[in-house]
Amino acid sequence: MPEPDPRIAYAIAEIGGREEMEDTHILDVLSTRPLRVLGAIFDGHGTDRIAKLARDRLPDLFRSALPRGAAEAFRFAYASIHHEAEGLPGGAVAATFYLDAQGVVVANVGDAHVVSVSPGSAIQLTEDHRLTNERERERVVSAGAQIWGPYVCLEDGTGIMPTRTLGDHAFRKVGVLAEPAVAAYPLLPGFLVAACDGLWDVVGIDELPTLILGAETAQEAASRLAHEALRVRRTHDNLTVLVVRIPASD
Repeated sequence: MPEPDPRIAYAIAEIGGREEMEDTHILDVLSTRPLRVLGAIFDGHGTDRIAKLARDRLPDLFRSALPRGAAEAFRFAYASIHHEAEGLPGGAVAATFYLDAQGVVVANVGDAHVVSVSPGSAIQLTEDHRLTNERERERVVSAGAQIWGPYVCLEDGTGIMPTRTLGDHAFRKVGVLAEPAVAAYPLLPGFLVAACDGLWDVVGIDELPTLILGAETAQEAASRLAHEALRVRRTHDNLTVLVVRIPASD
C-alpha cells in the first residue's frame, strides 16, 4: 500500500522508554471517497514475533472474510492469527478498526484502544482487558488464575497484565482469551485515534479533545499526542499512535 495522505491518516511509532520496539501497526487507506481505512496496532510482550505475525497476516485474513461483514472478518482474523501463533513465544495485544461510509467497526484484545474524538468529547470504542475490568478479573480468577498486583499469573509466578491477548497459549488454562471484543459505531466528525498503552497509561482519554484542539490534519493530531506522551509525560513504554481525520462531509 502507498503511504496515506498525512492530512487524512498518519501513524507515529517510537521506542519510548523501552530498550526494544515490540509494537507494530497497519494503516491502509483503501479509498478516500468514500473514506475506507483499515488500521491496527499490535503491542508485543516477551517477543515481537506474534505482533509481527499479526501485522503480516491480518490484512489478507480480514479481507478474505469481509463479505461476511467487518465484525465477523475481525473475529475470523483474530482466531486465525492466534491459531497460527501456536508454539511461538510471548504474545501481543491488539486494537483494530475498519471504517467506511457505514461507520466504524472496532475489535480488540488487551489494553490498546480506539477512541473517537470530536470537539469537546472523546469516546472509547474498545474494551479494557485488564484486571481493572471487574468482569475480566472475575473470569480469570474463576478459571484459576493467581493475581499478583496488576498481573494474571500462572502457578510458577509468570504473569502478564492483559486478560485477553493473541498468543500466550500457556495462559489459556487460566482464562486469558484470544476472543476480541467487537463493536460498531457511527462515524463522528473529528479524529479516530488508536494507540497502545504507551499513550493511555500517561494520557487520559478525556484529555484528547484539549490536546488536539484546532488540529487540522491527522499528522498534526498524531504529532501532538506523541509529543505529550514522549517528551512531556515521559512514557516508559513503546508508543504507537494512529490517527484518521473524519471530515464532516464523509
